Amino acid sequence: MGEVERILVIKLSALGDLFHAVPVAHLLAEHYHCKIDWVTQPEYVGLVSCHDDVDRVIAFPRRGGWQDRKVFISKLRERKYDIAIDLQGLTKSGVVLGLCRAHRKIGSSSPRELSGWFAKERPQALAKSPHALDQLLDVLRHLGQNTTPIEYPLHFPEAEQLPLLPAPRIALAPRSRWPAKDWPEASFIALGRRLIAEQQAKIYIIGGPEDQDLGARIQSALGESAVNTCGQFPILALGPQLKQMDVLVCNDSGPMHFASAVGTPLVALFGPTDPAKTGPWGEGAIVLRPPADSEGYPDHRSYKHGNNQFISKISIEEVYTATCKQLNKSSI
Repeated sequence: MGEVERILVIKLSALGDLFHAVPVAHLLAEHYHCKIDWVTQPEYVGLVSCHDDVDRVIAFPRRGGWQDRKVFISKLRERKYDIAIDLQGLTKSGVVLGLCRAHRKIGSSSPRELSGWFAKERPQALAKSPHALDQLLDVLRHLGQNTTPIEYPLHFPEAEQLPLLPAPRIALAPRSRWPAKDWPEASFIALGRRLIAEQQAKIYIIGGPEDQDLGARIQSALGESAVNTCGQFPILALGPQLKQMDVLVCNDSGPMHFASAVGTPLVALFGPTDPAKTGPWGEGAIVLRPPADSEGYPDHRSYKHGNNQFISKISIEEVYTATCKQLNKSSI
């Protein structure tokens, strides 16, 4: 095989998984000195378009009729790729790998469902940790590439500035997609009150449109030292806005990955999900999780149908201490 001029990356979802794939695509582009095309679901096209190394984003019609699929296949097959890589490892991403025109079709090192049927090459599972990013790096090991440095070359669109109150500025992201992953509202309020009283902190409550009522309740409980931004900005505004924060305290959710990508000091709270697999990469974040009980940790799939009893065991004192530690780090 001659010079590699174009690579197709297939990573369809979800938000956190896309962030894990960002440095992999960057290392591919750096090694081969080429641009990347990326297939993802329509709701993530904006995020992938922020990647400096991505030339073209192709929206995969997860829902839609036959006409949408025809348009997608036509766009997918417009170009022939030297290498196409399935970083998702599911049947739907395997189908995309099978449909594209590529000299080398490389699957996941941990294929699920029927995805392995569509790949011509399968990387060995050589990752030394269970973390999702380390698993994705197996494709670089397969290609004989370096797996460092881990960088996030994302340039977010200009966003409306937050009302900047005096530092320290601490962002709270109190809600995820699943109730079982959410530290209690009352605990976030108690934490905010203590940070305001003892650290003279200014609190920013962040979230989507569906979190506006929650944000309003927390802001009302914290008073004039708190700002509720829930639902006021598009999701890509999180990038530049979190850069203005001294610390983010959050559940296992999208804001955690934005903060990790832009370098904001982070306190991440985990319950049923395993931070060793999906937590922030690297050593800069502080991750808190209750100890396992006599039966071990909850099943990792329980977050989809459980309550937040387990994550509630993280104490306010633990989170306050961790937040102050990150504040001290950010002030150096």
